[in-house]
Amino acid sequence: MLRKLTVVMAALLLPAIILAQTEKPDLPKIEKEIADKNSPFYYPALLKRYTDNDTTLSNEQYRYLYYGFSFQKNYSAYGSPSVDEELKKAISANETDKVIELEKKALAEFPFNIRNLYMLRKMLDKKGETALADVYDKKMISVVKAIMSTGDGATDTTAMYVISVQHEYDIISLLGYKPTGQALIRSKYGEVDKMNLAKNDDGTENLYFNVKILFESMTNLFKKKD
Repeated sequence: MLRKLTVVMAALLLPAIILAQTEKPDLPKIEKEIADKNSPFYYPALLKRYTDNDTTLSNEQYRYLYYGFSFQKNYSAYGSPSVDEELKKAISANETDKVIELEKKALAEFPFNIRNLYMLRKMLDKKGETALADVYDKKMISVVKAIMSTGDGATDTTAMYVISVQHEYDIISLLGYKPTGQALIRSKYGEVDKMNLAKNDDGTENLYFNVKILFESMTNLFKKKD
């Protein structure tokens, strides 16, 4: 389970989210732009900037990166890193260097995995590589901002869009809530996970996450197999 962000990180992240206007991702536009070599959002070039640790990428560019990943051949809606089991063992054994090595391998497969970004940042910081840890800290926060810029999660029509179910739980944890149950419902914008929350100080009972991208990905996968 992703641990909660530190107070400092949350203080940097949450005010920006609260003040920002939300906008649903235009998925057809994203798919078109990332395939256009003349577009500023051409995916191979944008992804290279991300993997090269470019810290100047904007929230809009992160939105194209995150949602654009769902159109890549190596995207798996419900997949997990191939090094997942090895990684768990290394974390349990407190093998810092091994964890860093494996986290980088995991992120090579799914560059926007919030938990892997968090753990890599934590291990780098532990090793004293604070400058690089800060880079991955910024990456993680930017991915979360991109997700939360798509909706406030208060209703099924203002749900946050995710490309991984795991990210629903990450966002819930980040906001300081605990999930107690889940129900899949239909909205006019597609499939939505209604996440029930444990009793909390602000009285929030549910958060909503749009998962239409995951469903469309699985549908396309089954079509290819037929």
